[in-house]
Amino acid sequence: MSRTPAIGFVNNRRSERNRRGMADLEPILAAHPEIVRFDFTEANSLRAIARELGRLKPELILINGGDGTVQGILTELLEERPLDPVPPIAILPRGMANMTAADCGLRQRGPRALKRLLAVTRRGLLDRVTVRRRVLRVANLADGSVQHGMFLGAAGITDAIQLCKSRVHSLGLKGEVAHLVTLTRLLWAFARGRRPPGMLEGEKVAIRFEDGEVREGRQLLLLATTLDRLVLASRPFWNCFAHPLRFTAIRHPPEGLVRRALSVLYGGDRRALPKDSYFSRGGVRVELELEREITIDGQFYRPEAGRPLIVTAPDELRFVRL
Repeated sequence: MSRTPAIGFVNNRRSERNRRGMADLEPILAAHPEIVRFDFTEANSLRAIARELGRLKPELILINGGDGTVQGILTELLEERPLDPVPPIAILPRGMANMTAADCGLRQRGPRALKRLLAVTRRGLLDRVTVRRRVLRVANLADGSVQHGMFLGAAGITDAIQLCKSRVHSLGLKGEVAHLVTLTRLLWAFARGRRPPGMLEGEKVAIRFEDGEVREGRQLLLLATTLDRLVLASRPFWNCFAHPLRFTAIRHPPEGLVRRALSVLYGGDRRALPKDSYFSRGGVRVELELEREITIDGQFYRPEAGRPLIVTAPDELRFVRL
């Protein structure tokens, strides 16, 4: 008698929505014995969970949490390699930030989304609802780790996240509303010529691509991603769609940032932007020489002193989009 294919349920009990309880999901989980639950806690690390997933060999991994939880389990799956190949991954967006899920996860976060996912899995139709995304690999971090994720940001990106956490979340605003308010505040500050103290001052960065192209200078912000859409469904990258990496940098000080903001965020592949100030391209490998901390999917890391960060995207995974 063949066993029912298992679903590995990686559950971050400390994520934003889950801290308020999981009463909406518990009856569904209890009714489906094929769901094997792994609670991420201080006593049960994501590395330990990844190894348990390797022994379970599920047909699907369901991650219940936000961007940080997704980033952490992707790192363990792709560094430890407990599963080869990695099965499809479904993301139930129940964190403070859910940018990865908005692009390649489940569109809803409640019981209806979970029921739809289970129905598709039971009928053997997962392949029909999966999308493929490359995953970033970031090496030469100060703590000696290698991290994987979907989005890397530096300079003004980290400033914006800190502003959102310290001044916007405190207003009770979360998710895309918080992102919109943060972006509006920053653009308004630029329009008035009054940046938040200690923020958006730019950072000296050296950028080197695999084909030998080099850019050096002070950057207001820079990002590398494998996602198709970022916060507020934006696409702040161009000239890059035939490559695994999408990379964008805006020079400090930027030329006409406020009046060009919509073009930067939502323009097409041919954007009428000053090339000296606004740079975007695709690539296979990029080296970044910088000193300040970076963010990978909302988690903060410091580069190793004296060595460039090496950013690649060697792995492609399947994500369930429902």
